[in-house]
Amino acid sequence: MRESKRGENVKGKVIDIVATIVCIASIIWGMYLCFFYKVADKTEVVEAYANIEDYPVYDGRNVYEYWKTTLNEDQQILYEEMKESYLQFRDTFSTQIDNISPNEFNNVYRAIYLDHPEIFWMDSYLTIKTLTNNVNTNREIDLYYSHSLEEAKEIKSRIEVKYNEIIEEAKKQDNDFKKIKYVHDKLIEISQYHDYTEEEISQYQSIVSIFETGNTVCAGYAYGFKFIMDQLGIKTICTHDISNEDTSKNHIWNMVELYGKWYNLDITWDNKKDSEGIIYDYFLKDNDEFYTNHRMQYGIPTN
Repeated sequence: MRESKRGENVKGKVIDIVATIVCIASIIWGMYLCFFYKVADKTEVVEAYANIEDYPVYDGRNVYEYWKTTLNEDQQILYEEMKESYLQFRDTFSTQIDNISPNEFNNVYRAIYLDHPEIFWMDSYLTIKTLTNNVNTNREIDLYYSHSLEEAKEIKSRIEVKYNEIIEEAKKQDNDFKKIKYVHDKLIEISQYHDYTEEEISQYQSIVSIFETGNTVCAGYAYGFKFIMDQLGIKTICTHDISNEDTSKNHIWNMVELYGKWYNLDITWDNKKDSEGIIYDYFLKDNDEFYTNHRMQYGIPTN
């Protein structure tokens, strides 16, 4: 009888020990899961600043976002997250959207670049996909800049005198046609096309080149024109051909809405002067006429 009771006592103690171990393990596992889910869920939602004055350089408002409208709902959410992060000079952000393919990321980035020429400091991005317990996915995006915040502020202070003069003079024109023509002519007047080397190309891919030195390329003309049209409230898009194996043949131009119809204009190719002045071979042309020697981009507006 004593041996039986002793065995039962030992067995009971073993059960108690196992139960205690299981309980402790469960607590530790619960803390582990809680920690990781908190890490995964700590994502701060990227939101626009309530006060425009809080933006360090430009606020991204009053911009015609045509290419955003060509994206699906998830892509548009990512568009807003990435746009706001660049405007706020964040080093990184975490998107709310799962399962965005690399190609979709690239389309969103390109849409922002085309819609927002005022964000001239955009350079590139890197996506990092993380898994938590094979259940929760989170994608962090690191952002890279061609100019630091302080550099961007200094650049704005230098170029705003030039573009403000153009904007104010354009506002004095009687109608939208005259405003468009004035800006077309003025950008040609203040600039010259720059034959860049491969090492120099990145210096001329924004509004900075045309408004700071006047030495520019097609990107400077197209982004500069859209930037000013946004300030005038005239719907304008940048559209480009980047399909060439030889990237030096890539090109970018504009489309502008005038009296309810869309027209093409290429300031780069009009930047030639003859004895009679500025030419208008590529000014406000319809698609049939314009796309005989330009490559039409998928998704452009149609009349």
